[in-house]
Amino acid sequence: MSSYAVLWSEPSRDVEVGKLELEPGSLRFEGSRGPRGRRIHRVYYDDIDGIRIAHTAWERLRGRPALVLDLADGGPLRIGSVDGVGTVSELADALTRLSRRA
Repeated sequence: MSSYAVLWSEPSRDVEVGKLELEPGSLRFEGSRGPRGRRIHRVYYDDIDGIRIAHTAWERLRGRPALVLDLADGGPLRIGSVDGVGTVSELADALTRLSRRA
């Protein structure tokens, strides 16, 4: 299982900082803004309709390059790297392989 330090943003929610893990059937996000200081969010690979690198300023996360996942339900999910630009490309490659519909 691969793990990354990331920022992510869902529509109508603040940017979250935490950890992203690539699990066998889903992405698992773990942030610090939830009950008892922890928030878990999962995105199943089958729910990903598209994967793209953000090119516009409004799609970036806190000015950083972002990976945009177009989800079947819930709108776009943006993911940015805490570690560096190469992580976004690495995640895009991994998710393209793991997602059946993207």
